[in-house]
Amino acid sequence: MKGARDRTPIQSRAKITFPIRCKYRGGNTTLGKHGEHLWINDGRIGHGELRLTHSIPLTDVESVEVTERSFGGSDVQITVMPGLPLTRTVTRTGPKQVTEVTVRTSDGQQALWLIEHRGDEWTREQLRPALKQARIPFYDELLPKDRPPVS
Repeated sequence: MKGARDRTPIQSRAKITFPIRCKYRGGNTTLGKHGEHLWINDGRIGHGELRLTHSIPLTDVESVEVTERSFGGSDVQITVMPGLPLTRTVTRTGPKQVTEVTVRTSDGQQALWLIEHRGDEWTREQLRPALKQARIPFYDELLPKDRPPVS
């Protein structure tokens, strides 16, 4: 499968940029330690503020994992400093929705992007056309025996 992917011209594009908060958090030495946004363009995947500036070839990508998480929030409403002239009420907050995109490469590195306020289904739909054209599977669609080891 790797050889077939090397010869396929990849022209599909995907991007997760403003107004959506999408941060690259490291994990791949070529991409660096941090950055903004997620881009797939001209056979490459990476990050950059206004365009793709730090990237790796899609042919190096083994799989992409998309995982949604919710954390934080409070279920209570409290009064801060009761009895003082500056009494404030802190209201409950909902949990924060974050989707992690982990790009696993053939050399064992795992690049991580965090996308706020978007679910895993939305994220998959943004990435699916470009990944499908490049013949890159989503990690959970691989059979367990075909999954690269998680470090």
